[in-house]
Amino acid sequence: MKRIKTLTILLACCLLSFGTRAQDATYETYTLKNGLRVYLIHYGKLPALNVKLVLNTGEKNENPGQQGYSEIVANALLLGNKKYDQEAQNNMQFRLGANLSASSSKDNTTLTMNLLSRSLDEGFDLLSSVVLSPTFPKDKIELIKSQYTDFNSPSKMDIADLADVYSDYFIYGISNPFGRYYYKNQLQKITPEVLREYYEFNYTPKNCNLVICGNFEDGPLKATIEKYFGSWKSTYGDVNGVSMDQPVIKKKETGFINRRGATQCALQWSKTAPSVKDKDYLAFTIANKIFNVVLFKEIREKGGKTYGIRSNYAHSQFSNLFQVSCSVRSNEMYNTMELFDKTLKNFSAGTVEEKELKKVIYEETVNIKRLEMPDAVSGFFNPLVYNFEKRKNYIADLNALTLEDINKAIRKYFTPDSYKLVVAGDESAVKEQLQKIQGLVKFNAADIERDN
Repeated sequence: MKRIKTLTILLACCLLSFGTRAQDATYETYTLKNGLRVYLIHYGKLPALNVKLVLNTGEKNENPGQQGYSEIVANALLLGNKKYDQEAQNNMQFRLGANLSASSSKDNTTLTMNLLSRSLDEGFDLLSSVVLSPTFPKDKIELIKSQYTDFNSPSKMDIADLADVYSDYFIYGISNPFGRYYYKNQLQKITPEVLREYYEFNYTPKNCNLVICGNFEDGPLKATIEKYFGSWKSTYGDVNGVSMDQPVIKKKETGFINRRGATQCALQWSKTAPSVKDKDYLAFTIANKIFNVVLFKEIREKGGKTYGIRSNYAHSQFSNLFQVSCSVRSNEMYNTMELFDKTLKNFSAGTVEEKELKKVIYEETVNIKRLEMPDAVSGFFNPLVYNFEKRKNYIADLNALTLEDINKAIRKYFTPDSYKLVVAGDESAVKEQLQKIQGLVKFNAADIERDN
């Protein structure tokens, strides 16, 4: 760990001296003969790289009975491969001063590596081994299954996680992959062979994008990419295709899931939001940042209902929502719901003042100008989500926003008469409060412990 910390400090010091800005980045894309799409973001003088291998497979690709497959396969890739077992893989990361991680989302699965430019060849050797030749060791797969079963049971889950899981079920329904969740009997059917089948169908070069950001020389980098990924072949060659409707929330609905023994209640409100390609995207983004300030002031500072409350904007290919989450004392559940309704209504009916808009735009501009590390710059430009040239003009577009743009977005998206709220808590502690909620929907574990 000392070596990695030392390298991190060294990189930070170099960044302070180089002072390159994200707006100075340049962009190039090309495709290998096997269909692997490569995106190169040239940025900075620091000898470091952020490498992301993004697979077009996520929750959206999970058929009934495959809940969690994209996440479990992503985690299993780090358990060892034909060239490096897990210990050797970890030792290699340590020696290179690099770090390798895997994650999955609604849309995709991403393997991320941060490394120094001088470790390019060894880093790509490790990354390609992880992606192209995983072994799915049975004993470690069984351990993952056990952990998922133990820590994701509704009877044991944290109330915030429980509210999130049942919000998905409430919004999408069990027939949509975003509305399904893994459960004990379904997890027990998973074997290394089943995971490999899912892997072989989805982990193909045509179904993959390689995004690299940092300081590099084109020739050596392209040669290294070709060396380690140019020969990648697969039985399945097509790109995954999925079609789903965006969620629609037309009225106020409230659901409740019982978590016996909980001393608090977790609340999660969900409302529809624009996509990143929508003309309202930028104005909505700023409006939501202002809404966060209002939420904290009215519900935390004035109302004293919670230690923290936040509105998170989650955009996806087939789902765009913003969700407000907080946890409160059980006896304040209904009062918090009423205060949220009042806050949302006032925000929707009111108008943002010039000073509020300028403050948020200034803070956002400062945050963008402070982007330095290759992984942060890569995330900001993400060519799989954003138009590169438009992102380079992001600060100019921010400063071109008007009060009317913001207030139009508020009136369109922050309507007080439509949301889906899920509350997770101990029903015995909030029984009288629940009786005040008209049309309350009560959930139970059996609702999500099925495939369709």
